[in-house]
Amino acid sequence: MGKKLQAAFEYLVIVSIVLVFMIPIWAYVTSTQRDTSTELALTYAKNTANQIADASNLVYSQGPPAKVKINVYVPYGVDNITILNNTIRFRLNVDSGITDIFAFSTAQLNGTLPKKQGYYWIEVEATDDIVQIEQSSF
Repeated sequence: MGKKLQAAFEYLVIVSIVLVFMIPIWAYVTSTQRDTSTELALTYAKNTANQIADASNLVYSQGPPAKVKINVYVPYGVDNITILNNTIRFRLNVDSGITDIFAFSTAQLNGTLPKKQGYYWIEVEATDDIVQIEQSSF
């Protein structure tokens, strides 16, 4: 009976030592993964906003009826996308709180974008005095 008890105790000690080393490593990996996901979402939002602003500047410089379709990615965590005056604002809800991402255009902008995560075709069109931004059916 004593040898079985000693073997069980040794296994318990081994498992405890492994857990003592594995728990901090797991916590570090989880934290790093969360930070990376947040940075990735912010980068996607900034890239999308800049793509839209660049396309808006292009069609604005050409004048009506210039139109371009672009494929953009809306990342996870977007609460709201506002297109008003010459500003494109993505409001993201990330682990550290609410973060706003801005891009600016020389043109006056108007339009809406979906806030659900995914890839979308966006149509950017110069009209008489503004640049209209809409989700395309393409």
